[in-house]
Amino acid sequence: MKNKILKPEFIGDFPDTQNRIALLVPQFNEDSNCNLENRLKYFMNIAETYKDYMDVIIIDDGSTDNSLEKIKLFLDQNPKSFFAASVNPNGQKVGALFSVSKVISHDFVILTDFDTDIVGFHEAFKVINEMESNVMGCYFKMIPFEGTGFVFNWQKLEYSLARSLYFFHQKDLSVPVMPGAGSCFRRDVLNTIYNDHSGLRNGEDREATVIGLKLGYKVIYVDSVLTLTRPPLTLRKLIKQRVRWNLGYIETLVKESGYYNSQMLKLNILGVRVILDFITVLFIIFLPLILVIVATININYFLPTTLIIYLFGFISCASFVLFSSNELSEHKKKLTTILSFPIVKILIDCIAWSKAILSFLKNNRMAKVLSERGL
Repeated sequence: MKNKILKPEFIGDFPDTQNRIALLVPQFNEDSNCNLENRLKYFMNIAETYKDYMDVIIIDDGSTDNSLEKIKLFLDQNPKSFFAASVNPNGQKVGALFSVSKVISHDFVILTDFDTDIVGFHEAFKVINEMESNVMGCYFKMIPFEGTGFVFNWQKLEYSLARSLYFFHQKDLSVPVMPGAGSCFRRDVLNTIYNDHSGLRNGEDREATVIGLKLGYKVIYVDSVLTLTRPPLTLRKLIKQRVRWNLGYIETLVKESGYYNSQMLKLNILGVRVILDFITVLFIIFLPLILVIVATININYFLPTTLIIYLFGFISCASFVLFSSNELSEHKKKLTTILSFPIVKILIDCIAWSKAILSFLKNNRMAKVLSERGL
């Protein structure tokens, strides 16, 4: 990692147990979340339920609010409920996880977020115990949780469509990104990955996955373990999240361009997905310009062109809903969400990808200026 080497300070006991698995939960400034104590109680219950199988370690990643103090107070009131470590300064999540992963002795680590619930740990333990040596880890079924409204329902459909694509990765045991909110790694492999990681926050999960695949490791999908994530509930927050995700994708593509190029040349599923992503992003970004040009040439072509683009998106979405596995069965009766999905998807992606590309170019220019000044 390019980040400064961080050393964790454990609050109370050190997790020196016989358990092979550790659940690592990074948190930063969660005191602003009114559910902080409830979340600590949730992880305390997880630690108690699975105490003979797994150690729960909450990692304060250099919080600047009262989060760390409240964690210490909670442990004072509930001793031995879970393990906790403090990392300072902030390690941009990867640095915090790496610092703790290096000093513990567990064979496997499960990664999750502070606001995420995982259901089915026993199923995860079964997979972990049967995992072959060429497999670096597994990732769980990600489901949006605890939300209402159009933005929430739209994301439920989007997540379902994304999960349906996992089928195509089963043959070569790969995936574009293992979600940090719900995945498991061999600890020694994760340490090797993090040692080569840029430490950048935007695409930390995607970069970690690609490094592992580049090292020759495989990954497996465990749909019997559910990762219940709490997604953005407003369009503004959703676009902000996607700008960060897309920027992370670009940063990872640039850093690991050699690996991505080799996959595209081989035309395996990961390489094909990158090619399709590239074509799709270019089309979406230039779509407004395309429509303007069409309208300029002949206004009568504007509506038919728009309709054709919409129908293509709708048919693609509907085909997954109709012909995919039971992943999408819950959406078959939600016609409004399906009908609106292509329009909203294009709108969000157009804004988010444009902002991400501009941000990447701006960051690169700033980095060059600082480098030229010797800073």
